[in-house]
Amino acid sequence: MKNRYYKFFREDGKALILAFDHGASGDCWVNPAKVISGAAEGGMDGILTTYGVISNFRKEIGRMGTMLRMEVLGSGLVPFNPIIGQPMGTAYDIDDCLRLGVDGIMTMGILGNEYDSKNLVYIAKLVAECNKYGLIAAAEMLPNGFSSDPKDRSIKAMNIACRVGAEIGLDIIKTVFVEPADEFKKIIANCYADVLALGGAKVDNDRAVLQNARDAIDAGCKGLIIGRNVWGHRNISGMARALGKIVHENITVDEALKVI
Repeated sequence: MKNRYYKFFREDGKALILAFDHGASGDCWVNPAKVISGAAEGGMDGILTTYGVISNFRKEIGRMGTMLRMEVLGSGLVPFNPIIGQPMGTAYDIDDCLRLGVDGIMTMGILGNEYDSKNLVYIAKLVAECNKYGLIAAAEMLPNGFSSDPKDRSIKAMNIACRVGAEIGLDIIKTVFVEPADEFKKIIANCYADVLALGGAKVDNDRAVLQNARDAIDAGCKGLIIGRNVWGHRNISGMARALGKIVHENITVDEALKVI
């Protein structure tokens, strides 16, 4: 067992991780110190973010587990979708990660397009390198990226995405929780790596955010990796604390709403 696993997962086997890698394109108007301090105050277990944030905000990160976003896909000025418009790759190697002092890495795992095989080979090589040094290897396993096509979010497609992630050796699979919950439970049961649900697009409805979190946990997810709906919230620490109580204390949505 990798010791760094417990930087993200508590004794209950659950994790709540802040996704704060959205500024990687430069198209961001957010103060990292404020966001990270709020998330830490709210009790979040870890943070997924960029090289620059990890380097410059160590004090605010404190004891939170750190996960480096490996891709440098392009700036907010790029005229095409950089996530699906090219094969996945990274500017960093594992030595860079070790010098930075991170506990794990996160990469994209885009399946079902022309780069499918290349992307899987890329992830597999990262997994093997992480295993040499005890780093946690995680990937966002997503059929055709952030597709809105129903076939890319079918139970079959999502099962393939999660299962292939386990097969190539990932420790953590970040993916979309999809309905129906009873069918998604089968995906979780068929995947022998830890599955964390991603938070998705910004929603200005606290109940909807908390309900999605509750449903994902009820379906068997081991926790959440959530970004905009925490760092974009008017009360970062309050939303973080409410989500943490759903993940770790199994409270209801109505109870969580009172925490914010």
